[in-house]
Amino acid sequence: MRPIAAPMIGGLITSTIHVLIVTPVLLSYMKEHALKKGKLEVSKMASWMKEG
Repeated sequence: MRPIAAPMIGGLITSTIHVLIVTPVLLSYMKEHALKKGKLEVSKMASWMKEG
């Protein structure tokens, strides 16, 4: 079982890092880029974010 455990633990760690860090960063970058190019509008439900 020992040869199987190392890749399994490594996969769990890299998968967690990808889901919690890499994916949100990429999605926010893509949305920001689309907003700057004018291909995406700010949601009306997000109007509270502009206040202040």
